[in-house]
Amino acid sequence: MTDKSIWYLPGPFHRYEDDVKAIAKKHGLRIVDASVTESRDGECEKPPRAKLKAEYEPAKAAKPAEAPAQA
Repeated sequence: MTDKSIWYLPGPFHRYEDDVKAIAKKHGLRIVDASVTESRDGECEKPPRAKLKAEYEPAKAAKPAEAPAQA
């Protein structure tokens, strides 16, 4: 492994559509849960992309409702 062989990815990893373990293996990387460590030592320069499943996507901000017109 090289110096920069760690993929810091927020877990849990079952939230991703992609098989992140297989992606990491294909790219010669180790996955470290980014939510449990502040360190980014050995982080790869161009980490692979992983898409969250729809049910885990952050909620988009709703537009504020307009106030009803008063007569």
